Amino acid sequence: MTGNKEIVRRFNLEIIQNGNMDVFTDLVSPDFVNRTAAPGAPNGAEGFRAFFTDILRKAFTDIQVVIHDQIEENNKVVTRKTLTGTHSGTFLGHAPTGRRISIPITDIVRIEANRYAEHWGSADIHGALLQMKPN
Repeated sequence: MTGNKEIVRRFNLEIIQNGNMDVFTDLVSPDFVNRTAAPGAPNGAEGFRAFFTDILRKAFTDIQVVIHDQIEENNKVVTRKTLTGTHSGTFLGHAPTGRRISIPITDIVRIEANRYAEHWGSADIHGALLQMKPN
């Protein structure tokens, strides 16, 4: 596995899956830009960190990340993955259901000096919200 792919894999496993925010500054540049931040949300490193600490980890416990594919070209790593977790907190206005929710995600990360420099992402949020609907 190449170094850039390993950086992305480490981010996914240590930060997203394990919630180890101590490695965030090791893996994300202070000049980082999230090109697909939600409208009105900060698109820098601190906004990116806040997404994981204030939204994702508060809404889902026991998060698991399964990386299906990674492709690297020109310092960009494309990752197709699935994030799964128990919906134990409010997510985008939806009260906890206690259900296991799976979210397919495709990310593109540009790596510079062994850190995340830019991020573009696409997640099936609509599908995740459908999994939260009452039966």
